[in-house]
Amino acid sequence: MAFLRGFAFVYEAQDLGSGREYALKRLLSNEEEKNRAIIQEVCFMKKLSGHPNIVQFCSAASIGREESDTGQAEFLLLMELCRGQLVEFLKKIESKGPLSCDTVLKIFYQTCRAVQHMHRQKPPIIHRDLKVENLLLSNQGTIKLCDFGSATTISHYPDYSWSAQRRALVEEEITRNTTPMYRTPEIVDLYSNFPIGEKQDIWALGCILYLLCFGQHPFEDGAKLRIVNGKYAIPADDTRYSVFHGLIRAMLRVNPEERLSITELVNQLQEIAATRSVNPKSPVTELLEQNGGYGHAAPPAGSTGSGCGGGEYSSRLPRAGHPVLLLRAGARQREAGCTFGVPRTSLRFMAP
Repeated sequence: MAFLRGFAFVYEAQDLGSGREYALKRLLSNEEEKNRAIIQEVCFMKKLSGHPNIVQFCSAASIGREESDTGQAEFLLLMELCRGQLVEFLKKIESKGPLSCDTVLKIFYQTCRAVQHMHRQKPPIIHRDLKVENLLLSNQGTIKLCDFGSATTISHYPDYSWSAQRRALVEEEITRNTTPMYRTPEIVDLYSNFPIGEKQDIWALGCILYLLCFGQHPFEDGAKLRIVNGKYAIPADDTRYSVFHGLIRAMLRVNPEERLSITELVNQLQEIAATRSVNPKSPVTELLEQNGGYGHAAPPAGSTGSGCGGGEYSSRLPRAGHPVLLLRAGARQREAGCTFGVPRTSLRFMAP
């Protein structure tokens, strides 16, 4: 199965030796700037991999423009295969009523743990495109953050000395790497001269928590004026999610310096979990039960169903002897030598 993600395709892949299943992200690039962005994504994934709430990176390879029949350079990222996007599971159970408070707590806490891992790096890694569509449900039923193609370590500190041209260049780069309804006031209005850094992820987390609680985005239309002024409303009659009201307000503050840090946010969530006697790291059982067990990504017998197979795939780039993968997508069969500055390996693209 193949899914289109911008200029990328995501395939289900299978190791022909062990039968283990993986996700393989195939990115196409016809320009140097895209090449650099893809290589940076690989580097971020390698650095972040190993955290329980970040999708596990296994390996990467590339096919040069000359070897590719697309006329473009191809980059291949091998990752653990999750059951699917969180939004798919939320849609399946929305007819049964709102999520329980404990389910929202688990989903959001695990998402925040992933972001905390990013912000703890030196320098901090800012995701910049946090949204429910970039949250996956693992085979164990835990939340996994994915898609680091927009991530950066660069923060901006605009002030009155910035020229209009400099603001326009920064705005154009940020616009390319963010989703309209999740953009922060400091991004929408660079003339506010607020710093643009990790706190943009906190605003996005506030949007995610609001959506999990109330089934809609606080800035659904992406209206710039509402975002700049932080104009949203928590339903006046809500009592189910009252424990989260303060957190939402603390994350959706217009001035980024007044928003919670990720550490403060995680600590407050841990306090809520302790009060409710909930283990926030545990599987999101409500979603699992509604899905009726393992979905299309069920692990084969004898496998753990997670990660990259007991070291069979190195967290480094491919090496000689790398297993052949059967990619169950595409309309043709071909053999392609893949290099990423290391020994060649082979991948086989098969018709379904």
